[in-house]
Amino acid sequence: MRLSQILHEEHQRTLTVLDELDGWRGKNKPDDIEQIKGLLTDLIDVAQSDITEHYAFEEEHLFPVLRMNGADFMANMLAGEHQMIRPIAQELSAMAQKAIETGFDDQSWQSFQELSFDFIGHETFHIQKEEMGLINAINSLFTPEQEAPLIELYKKGS
Repeated sequence: MRLSQILHEEHQRTLTVLDELDGWRGKNKPDDIEQIKGLLTDLIDVAQSDITEHYAFEEEHLFPVLRMNGADFMANMLAGEHQMIRPIAQELSAMAQKAIETGFDDQSWQSFQELSFDFIGHETFHIQKEEMGLINAINSLFTPEQEAPLIELYKKGS
């Protein structure tokens, strides 16, 4: 399996969660947290694995290679978006965790909805850019043999 395929599959998983999250936009707060608990759990997982770990891996192992190969603009743009999205994802994750524990009241539901809307927009657009640019760059800059140690690092959560 290629590194680009691993990252693409994570993007697809994230988009699935974002789509489900978007399905709650404009709706009243759930009567029972169990109605949305699975989504909240998935959102927390996406914030950790697909945002925190995925972003760190790209910044540490992929963006330097892009920069060495003249793709400074792409690396800097994506890294800048990471800096913008990361705190949104962390706050949304914290809100989701609190909701799992105590449920939503009207104010926390409204705040969750607003932050979800921001997260969906920014992260969807970011994934589109990575799919068009980063995925292709990985395939052209790395051979499968060069990717093997990176894949192992990624699987370890580096």
